[in-house]
Amino acid sequence: MEKTKHTRELIADTSALVLLWCGHEIYHTGAVRQYSEMLDLSRGNELFERCNRIWAEYGSVIRYRKLCIAGKAASIIGHNQIGQVAILGAGFSMLGIELAATFPNLEVFELDHDQMHEKQKMVNRLSFAENSRLSCLSADVEDIETCRRLLSEAGWRQDEPALLVIEGLSYYVSREAIFGQWSMLAPGSKIIFEYLVPPGQVSTARRLIPENVFNEIMDYCGSDSALTYWSEDQLANESSVTLDSCSSLCEIENELKPEKRLFKDKNSGWIEVAVMTRKAFATVFPQAPALPMK
Repeated sequence: MEKTKHTRELIADTSALVLLWCGHEIYHTGAVRQYSEMLDLSRGNELFERCNRIWAEYGSVIRYRKLCIAGKAASIIGHNQIGQVAILGAGFSMLGIELAATFPNLEVFELDHDQMHEKQKMVNRLSFAENSRLSCLSADVEDIETCRRLLSEAGWRQDEPALLVIEGLSYYVSREAIFGQWSMLAPGSKIIFEYLVPPGQVSTARRLIPENVFNEIMDYCGSDSALTYWSEDQLANESSVTLDSCSSLCEIENELKPEKRLFKDKNSGWIEVAVMTRKAFATVFPQAPALPMK
């Protein structure tokens, strides 16, 4: 019987940019390799070239964060008997596919505002671990009540511990939205939270790299919104979560041990990855507004 041929899915510029930077090679499952062959990343080429002209090594930042998050997610799922994962602002990310293909009896829920229907059609053609599945849901991740409803309708069990992954998102949404996202979790749930540190915590030699790259992306997208910054100290003092660990780019690089070192200390990097635990009966208090980009 002749196999059905599928055209590659042409994905949005910024989603394609991230995938051009990181590549599918950082993951290990056949499902991810199969999925990567379904994607057309050509819309990201111009932005990829523009950002790389600012700093040619920027792809390492994306690969480091994705390798770190994938490793932490696998460890949390494996050691905490967590059976459900939510990934917010997932886009065409490969992490959910990797997790569903690796762990039996795992339910993965991805939420984003665009092209989730198209991604679900691709996901339906993939093979996952026994009794595992991936649901792609269309939602504004800042609309917490809608996210709660869609997750519940898709099978999310709100009273059971879960893993929430927030990657490549926190700098574009408000603090109130992030607190609302944390509030969807049952006590004892884990959160992997990737964030942008305030410019004042980045060395003067490196400070302009993230500023110029994000300016390039925002200009390309026609956005003038201010970015939102977080810090390790702030997360350590949040009332709704307990900070379990925090990894700078320097620390991630030390674990990965690449041949070429780019981050000699904490201040030479500008993103960090925190692991947190949702507290019982947590109360969320509003924090200071986001810092302007310029």
